[in-house]
Amino acid sequence: MDYYLSKLPGFGRFTGPRHFQIFKNVAPSLAIFGTSAAIYFLYISDWKLTNEKIPIYGRKFDEMKRAALIEKHGQQAVDEGTASDD
Repeated sequence: MDYYLSKLPGFGRFTGPRHFQIFKNVAPSLAIFGTSAAIYFLYISDWKLTNEKIPIYGRKFDEMKRAALIEKHGQQAVDEGTASDD
């Protein structure tokens, strides 16, 4: 693989075997950091489209939806199941 990477124009001319070895050593840490940064971004942004699919954290949106229905239709209608999302 080092041979093919060294043949890339612009990339291989400025790196040698030492740099490839350094990258191989650092790659797992970079992957963990990138994954952690992405999860942190989703948590901070509170992006409903993706966060409602997270198993435990997604319950928050169900509770918010129920609270909105209670506010709109009342507790009794929500408990009976007659309240709709309209």
